[in-house]
Amino acid sequence: MVVQPDTIIRSDRKTLSVSIDPLGRLTVRAPKRCSEERIFAFLQEKEAWISKHKRQREGAGARLPSENLDGFTFLLLGKEHTVSLVSGAKIGYDGENLRLFVPRESSRERLVRWLKENAKRILREVTAQTARRMGVAYKSVSISSAKTRWGSCSGDNAVRYSFRLLYAPKEVLEYVVVHELAHTKHKNHSAAFWDEVKRYEPAYKQKRKWLKDNAILMEIF
Repeated sequence: MVVQPDTIIRSDRKTLSVSIDPLGRLTVRAPKRCSEERIFAFLQEKEAWISKHKRQREGAGARLPSENLDGFTFLLLGKEHTVSLVSGAKIGYDGENLRLFVPRESSRERLVRWLKENAKRILREVTAQTARRMGVAYKSVSISSAKTRWGSCSGDNAVRYSFRLLYAPKEVLEYVVVHELAHTKHKNHSAAFWDEVKRYEPAYKQKRKWLKDNAILMEIF
């Protein structure tokens, strides 16, 4: 069976590489002058790896919302919550039964706005607390809609998080905060950087794994 890529990206790179995103889409990165014959031969060589990882991602799309959000279940701080569409103007939250009551009109836009507001509130609090614990200073905290990075720290120590980090368990969220604040001391991923992270998050590898294993969450909304 011939493996068909979803996307081929050509650039000045010298080698071929293949990657599979959380939805199972296959991307090949190739040198500009690489022939299609060489690309498909490369895919044939990687067929076992591709098949394995595509199987691991089967059904991932079922975790994504349809147009009608009524009954949609997703993670908030690592716990499954269910959306119920209702009449009204405001979002209601039932923490005991893990349910969100979202107005039917513009439900998706309202829910995303609610998620961003709560992500900003929680992440500002956690960042302030963690910075005091680590003895570091940062410029600001902001929330983005990034789908490729859970967080970032700029050269002038402005910290930015994807609002989708709100889906992760609290301890995983706290690891990302430590990770970004460690960048206020180390602007790279050197051994010294990881030593700093480990000092405050000894189990950081397990939390990084959770983020990798649950990358599909970046596709929600």
